[in-house]
Amino acid sequence: MSHSGAWLAGCSTCRRIRDVMMAAPWSSFDLMASLIVLWIGVYLWLMPDMFSHIGGVYATFARLAPEWVWGAGFFLAGGIGLMTVLWCVQPRFVWRLLARMGVAFCLLLFAFNNLRHFPPPLSAITYVWLSLWALWGVVRTRASDR
Repeated sequence: MSHSGAWLAGCSTCRRIRDVMMAAPWSSFDLMASLIVLWIGVYLWLMPDMFSHIGGVYATFARLAPEWVWGAGFFLAGGIGLMTVLWCVQPRFVWRLLARMGVAFCLLLFAFNNLRHFPPPLSAITYVWLSLWALWGVVRTRASDR
């Protein structure tokens, strides 16, 4: 019987995830933030009437577009962010920058939307800190880094 970690050695995506989690703190945040945005997109696709059930907090989103449109945008931004983190070779600087900007923009949308209500929902704190950290990731993106 082979060692249970042997399959891990042959899986380049698994190796990249391990490298991100163990040796690349900025990439681990990018991984987490991209997954959050991607899964928000999936959630909005699966819950097509979500905006009407949350006590008016997302009324602004509902006025601008239906849930599936927002879901597609968040899924796309999160997916691109996820690909730039997990890609086996370093993506070009412009792709990494745009991916981080897309994820930060999505998180900022939620933060500003939640903050404009009084009292702001508890999730506003989470979105504000995630978006600020994502913006810091955009600012510190360099052509020579991963």
